[in-house]
Amino acid sequence: MATREDDLNELAIDVSAAISKARQLDLPTSAYILSMVLVEVSQLLRTPPDHRTDDTTR
Repeated sequence: MATREDDLNELAIDVSAAISKARQLDLPTSAYILSMVLVEVSQLLRTPPDHRTDDTTR
């Protein structure tokens, strides 16, 4: 069974691939928005699990 951290790592990989594709297709706004998503996911990965405030706690 995948952990939340595994899911976040997989999401980061998928978002990185989407950023690359958006850049290839010359979609700078999409690449920027996806970059902000990647920042949020990266921050969650660096935050200890007991200090995370995300959609699951709202």
